[in-house]
Amino acid sequence: MIGTLAVLGGLVWLLGFSPVFDVQAVEVTGASPETLPTVQQAATVPPDTSLLWLSTGDVDARVAAIPRVASVDVRRSLPGTVTVAVSEREPVAAVPAPGGVGLLDATGFVYRTMPAPPAGVPRLVLPPGVAPSPQDPATVAAVRVLEALPAALRSKVTELRAASAYDVSFTLDGRTVRWGADAEDERKAAVLGPLLTRPGSVYDVSTPDLPVVS
Repeated sequence: MIGTLAVLGGLVWLLGFSPVFDVQAVEVTGASPETLPTVQQAATVPPDTSLLWLSTGDVDARVAAIPRVASVDVRRSLPGTVTVAVSEREPVAAVPAPGGVGLLDATGFVYRTMPAPPAGVPRLVLPPGVAPSPQDPATVAAVRVLEALPAALRSKVTELRAASAYDVSFTLDGRTVRWGADAEDERKAAVLGPLLTRPGSVYDVSTPDLPVVS
């Protein structure tokens, strides 16, 4: 009986009070050199924190709150390592913002301001007074249309316009493409490729079964 209690007491001490399982290292993967220091700061674990009792949810929430982080996965590895794997948001469009432009990811979320957009990132034009966000139908429609384009065409888009979720258009190699609603995107993308081989300045695929070039 005494032996059993001693064993149980030892286990309690080992698991609850021993420094054996204290967090010794926090390793961050997937972060760019520019974002890495911010992620490391958010993922800091207080000294003498036991890996066994560490709340990975708390670390996850702090890292996920960083605007440039799209997703995060926090895991524990015995005896004392915490691994924080992040993926960063990628810009798909840019909108005017104080100090330059705001970069939007594929969800329509503005996560960063830069003096100018990176190469290949088109300007997004929304109705006056409309702020881009994942809750704005026009913003969501615009980025979804852009993502529906083949990469070879998407890289040539210079301006993306969304008067509403049902009226999306864009400029591509100096030509205007009228897309219409965010619907039948796969079909419209398939029609647009061959259509662009025809001479013209306006390519209307809003009704993909009846495309028009003018």
